[in-house]
Amino acid sequence: MQELTIHPPVSKFVLNGADLMLPGVLVPANGVVGFGTVTKGQPRCIKIDGNPYAIAVGRMLVNQTQMEKLKGKGMEVLHVYKDGLWAQCGKVKPNAGFTEEEEVAPCSESEWNKDNKELQESATKDAAETGDKPAEEKPSGGMQAAADWTQDDLLDFTFLQAMKQSLADDKALPIEASELYEKHMKPARPEGTTLDVKKSSHKQIGKFLNAMRKSKAIDVTEKKGVIHVSKVDRNHKVFAALETKFADEIAVVPAAVAPAAPAATGGLPPPKVTALWKPSHYLEAIWKAMGKKKDDLFSWDEARSIVFNYIEQENLGKDGSIKMNEGLLEALWKTASGQKKDQKWPEEVDAEQVEEKLEDRLQRYTTIDVAGVGPTTRKGPPLNIAISLSRKGAHNVTRICNLEAYGLDPEALGDELKRKLNCTVYIEEMPGKNVKEKMLQLQGHVDQELGQFLEQRYGITKKFLEVK
Repeated sequence: MQELTIHPPVSKFVLNGADLMLPGVLVPANGVVGFGTVTKGQPRCIKIDGNPYAIAVGRMLVNQTQMEKLKGKGMEVLHVYKDGLWAQCGKVKPNAGFTEEEEVAPCSESEWNKDNKELQESATKDAAETGDKPAEEKPSGGMQAAADWTQDDLLDFTFLQAMKQSLADDKALPIEASELYEKHMKPARPEGTTLDVKKSSHKQIGKFLNAMRKSKAIDVTEKKGVIHVSKVDRNHKVFAALETKFADEIAVVPAAVAPAAPAATGGLPPPKVTALWKPSHYLEAIWKAMGKKKDDLFSWDEARSIVFNYIEQENLGKDGSIKMNEGLLEALWKTASGQKKDQKWPEEVDAEQVEEKLEDRLQRYTTIDVAGVGPTTRKGPPLNIAISLSRKGAHNVTRICNLEAYGLDPEALGDELKRKLNCTVYIEEMPGKNVKEKMLQLQGHVDQELGQFLEQRYGITKKFLEVK
């Protein structure tokens, strides 16, 4: 279950029955994107900083946009530690942080390991009495870490393993820092260890990656605090030094210790989704000054570079302190509605403020490149293929929308599915003025068959489908 993390003192309010207020939620190291996709009604658990076990579960009251504002009530809490359900189920205390006090406390790694050891010993004892064989968790990679390994050593080792194993080529790049950490480094940790970047000297995975960048072993890009690894030099001396350092441990690790990116069943790569940005009319003067066309589409890094190159060209300063001129004010701050009475404009800003204003003045576009179809670019954020199951008269029907966003023609796809699934097919116009998209309707509830077909035919996996 996805989680939200809070400070230990906030836990007493949650345990006393209060719903979770968003200002009390800790923002992940990679920013609000670290929360993942947030939808209303989504089940999540609550943990405190420094303790691996959940203290409560509930359902989200906000969507992605509201979550990012971190204001107001965010989660309806349904079940907490020490409530009636907990008491009815045996009053289990997961570790030493769960006490009779008003709030749950952090639990150190040694205490956690001790608790786990006691649970294992208890399970072994019970199994011996019943004659059953206790269940054991298989070690990750089949190796033990040296007794004197620090969290910095674990970071180095798991990073090396990720780059040599599950990310052995550049096909998965760029990769977000949190995805690298959760899906590739954590699974590569040795048996009996817990990887926790907060307990390392770096404190954040982004700072660890920036240290690697400074050594020139990798390249990273950063947008509003979100770091992506964009390039890896696996022949760099840093990797050679790590391989020498961990030579004994690497020798006993199997060829693949972390899961590779999932491939489509039919062997086709999944769709590649790219965010692009188009400047609004406010930015036209800066684009013209830098020799760029305002009708072109740009990546975030390209758009940011245009503005900051303009700042450098006009001698307005650097990232830390940027002086304002009329060009920047017109492009990023002023609006067509004119200046309000007593309106004052900033005279000096930092890079983060410029980035925030720039994003407001850019129009979002999305390119989705589907195997065998090619790239399709449309205005707005990425869309999933929407599949709804319902009834029409006496018949079950499956309705499919947003096919055009993936470059698929509903009529051509309908003809193919009619033969493949042996079902009746209808094409309907989508409601609204000037709407060119069409809805494909199939007789019967065929969402499973449709999902298999899209994956085998186009590499469109379940990740890109939304079934209701």
